[in-house]
Amino acid sequence: MSESHPLSRRARIILGAFAFLLAAGLGARMAFGGGGTVDTDDAPPPPPKASLAKGPDGKPALQLAPGQAQAMGLETAEAVPTTDVDALPIHGVVLDPLVFLDLDARHKAASASAQAARAADTAAQAELSRITALHSSGHGASDKAWQEAQRVAADARARRTAAEGEARKALAAWAQNGLDSVEGLAGFRRVMLRLDLPMGTPAPAPLPRTLNATTPGLRGALPLRVLGLAPGGSPLTGGLALLALAPGRGLRPGLPVDASLAGTRGRRVAVPRTAVVWSGGQAQVFVEVAKGRFEPRTVEIAFAAGDSLVLASGVNEGDRVVRQGSLAVQGEYARLATGEVIGTGGD
Repeated sequence: MSESHPLSRRARIILGAFAFLLAAGLGARMAFGGGGTVDTDDAPPPPPKASLAKGPDGKPALQLAPGQAQAMGLETAEAVPTTDVDALPIHGVVLDPLVFLDLDARHKAASASAQAARAADTAAQAELSRITALHSSGHGASDKAWQEAQRVAADARARRTAAEGEARKALAAWAQNGLDSVEGLAGFRRVMLRLDLPMGTPAPAPLPRTLNATTPGLRGALPLRVLGLAPGGSPLTGGLALLALAPGRGLRPGLPVDASLAGTRGRRVAVPRTAVVWSGGQAQVFVEVAKGRFEPRTVEIAFAAGDSLVLASGVNEGDRVVRQGSLAVQGEYARLATGEVIGTGGD
């Protein structure tokens, strides 16, 4: 049998120190991420990348990688047809009838003056003809009398011309109001109203003949008869204004009224408000032209209708537009197309 010899004290110390150093090294490696081998299957996959591709019309479109639309939380909605009519709210005021009473008085006075001037001119021209005949025949009409008749006739003709000019101007000022008469205005049995259109709003074509209005303290609709465009436009908005006539019904100058103008009825499409973004001052939507492929379209907004926007152009019925995540799509498109993020806002 072989005889076993225990380790010497020095050997035991050396082995213990080596084990301690080994354990310390492994612990430090584990603590600082250096321990063990990394399984490549556990590494996160690289993020999907988008690219630019040509859309059906040849314009650049954003092609998302598989799964990227879901990662971005994109949702689309179909552009639906609508025959809604946009209603333009307009606000107005009851006008002081003295303005129209004064115009009527000036028109009547100018017409009377013109009529009197025509009569005086006719008489002066007749007298000049008589004096001229006497002067020519030598039957007692002196040169002085003939010259005086000429002066009187010239003055009468000048006064007639001036009076007729004033009458035409007074008539034009009166005619601009579209009133047939001022009957009832003085006693407020009828009232005149001015309806102010927002700045930049074109004149309705054709002008509506009638409108319904509301006013504080008055129950029911107030029927208005539209007379035409107000001369000088609106002093409040700087735009155009309409003049209208309404039954008195207790209305007094300065009282506000509210009405609305119906827009053009036509077959348009509506999209969610969130589908529209803005770029360079233009409204824009992204249409899904193929799976994961989105094309930017510039659109013209006709009017708002609740949570939707009715479009006049840019999108066709049945097109699918990005309704959620439109800003993310716009940013990704801009990054690939220009290398920079274009204008945001308008969601």
